[in-house]
Amino acid sequence: MDNYDDKARANAKAIESEIQSISSGHWDWFKRQYKDFWVHARQISEMFKTLKPLRKEDRERLWEKFNSVCEEVKRKQRSENDDRKFKSNQHRKDIISEAERARPCSLFGFDPPDVQEMKALGGVLKSASLMLSKYKDEMFGEHKHECFERIQEIRHIHDLWWQEHNRHRSKRQEEFQERVKSNLEKNYERHRKATDALHRMRNHADDLRDKISSAWNDDFRDRANVWLSEAEDKIRDIEDSIQQIEDWIKEDEAKLK
Repeated sequence: MDNYDDKARANAKAIESEIQSISSGHWDWFKRQYKDFWVHARQISEMFKTLKPLRKEDRERLWEKFNSVCEEVKRKQRSENDDRKFKSNQHRKDIISEAERARPCSLFGFDPPDVQEMKALGGVLKSASLMLSKYKDEMFGEHKHECFERIQEIRHIHDLWWQEHNRHRSKRQEEFQERVKSNLEKNYERHRKATDALHRMRNHADDLRDKISSAWNDDFRDRANVWLSEAEDKIRDIEDSIQQIEDWIKEDEAKLK
């Protein structure tokens, strides 16, 4: 009996030590590293299943303490996400407003812009692109996509003007431009598909978070947390791919100027 009690106390102490560790750990430069936190949380949850013996009163006490820590972190994570979304939306409004300032009032009709005006408008459009580049890490994918598409729309208008203005370029230069444009169209399509995939994966992750928050079954919650971690990894991979595509698009667009 004494051996049983000793093991039970040791197991309870081990779990409590991990709970104390997770409650104050997983910070980097005053920012909570949520992915690491939830990986650790899954490990602690597993300890409740594997560490035996464990007195019922210790299990209930420690589980309540552990659950309280997780709920508090979940609330803070959700609050930070809401704050980030508000900031992201504000950046979206500012960038789109700047992009719209670069839209020519008339392209080839009455009182069309001249070369100097188009250059000036191009500078404004570049400013919008730089704003997107500057704030992209603070923005949600759908907001970045909306800004990117608006900038591309207005840039396309600019391109039409410059294409008409430079229609007497050599055949070699024209062929070169067509190859670049073809590549751009492919990358626009890649960007669209990647953004759609990102949107679907974000929805999937949100759905998992909802299921985790309402789950009553520990086994399901553990599996769902693993699925969520995998979904978050895929989201980061897609975001990296989108950034790479945007870099390719910028390189090709630069060739057309």
